[in-house]
Amino acid sequence: MPALVAHVDMDAFFASLEIRSDPRLADRPLVVGGGPSGRGVVTTASYPARRFGIHSGMSLAEARRRCPALLALPVDPPKVMHESLRVLAVLESLAARVEAASVDEAYLDLPPAVPEAWAAVARTWGFRIRERVTAATGLSCSVGLAVNKLQAKMATPLGKPEGVTVLPQDAFLATFGEREVSVIPGIGPRTTRALGDLGILTVADLARAEPERLRTVFGRGSSVLVDQAGGRGGGTVVASGEEPPPKSAGHETTFARDRAEPRFLRATLWYLADRVARRLRRHGFAARTVVVRYKVGLSRYSRQRSLRVPTDLPGTLAAEGWRLLEPARAGRPLRLLGIAGAGLVPTEPQGVLFPEEGRRRGVLGAGDLLRDRFGEDALLPGTVFLTGRER
Repeated sequence: MPALVAHVDMDAFFASLEIRSDPRLADRPLVVGGGPSGRGVVTTASYPARRFGIHSGMSLAEARRRCPALLALPVDPPKVMHESLRVLAVLESLAARVEAASVDEAYLDLPPAVPEAWAAVARTWGFRIRERVTAATGLSCSVGLAVNKLQAKMATPLGKPEGVTVLPQDAFLATFGEREVSVIPGIGPRTTRALGDLGILTVADLARAEPERLRTVFGRGSSVLVDQAGGRGGGTVVASGEEPPPKSAGHETTFARDRAEPRFLRATLWYLADRVARRLRRHGFAARTVVVRYKVGLSRYSRQRSLRVPTDLPGTLAAEGWRLLEPARAGRPLRLLGIAGAGLVPTEPQGVLFPEEGRRRGVLGAGDLLRDRFGEDALLPGTVFLTGRER
């Protein structure tokens, strides 16, 4: 029997939370994201704001240019997480296997149905899910149903907002074949341009492409692209507790204004590296690779370096990150800065060879205990506050 997977996507989730709190905002162009400084990006745009061409990921400055009357509200993380967990609780009452894809979307692994009844069963499930979520939270969602995760996710936007879209088996190319390749999740502007250079413009073009032809540009990922264009992919629904080990851990920040001062940037990198190292230690991982990400204007860049010995120490991450960042930025002011540890491996209990290493580990452990009890900002690395001479 064909599998049945549902993709649930909350409609303008962050904005809908604010509108539910204050219904007077319902007809106003509204975005959530950025901050009072006017920097950052749009996390969610309400549907009135979308009429101006405003969308998630757009800079807040561009959104305000398109709609001078735009109301921008900051993200309220506790509210978002609370409501996200409420939605997950509803979904988990409907299906044994639920995978949270983000704070506002999830997949459900539903019981398979016989081919002749599959579409009817899928539609029944879709309306049931939508009605349960709305009744429990007062928020609307859209649901896509298909034979795998990829197709279900691509079906969901076809019915937004508040829609239920069923994509029958073997209907994928009939529905998406003439769409641009960028409709496939994960195919961004750079991949779209690279495919266009090969004369591949639509999903159908990509589905018919020979992997060998793509391999010179995309390497081993070429077969994945062809599979996705044929509606194959997404993997199985992974319930909570069954997730594979993470591949990376990172933090980044957008500045209120572009910053070029080395002292400021180095202190920021230390602060972010300390947060990354804290996460690594908490979950028992060490990083084999340091990755620095930054933006100059609207262009995003990244640099990375492999380490001889995996680390969960903030000093090592920050020092290697600075060696990557400073020559790469060449004095240019940055809009955004981030650092990540990648190539994660589990840390193994081991002895301490040198007394200073033991003391360092003891200080980090004590700091972790303080943060566990009093919050992340209870302790900051002293390097954040030091000038060049004091370092």
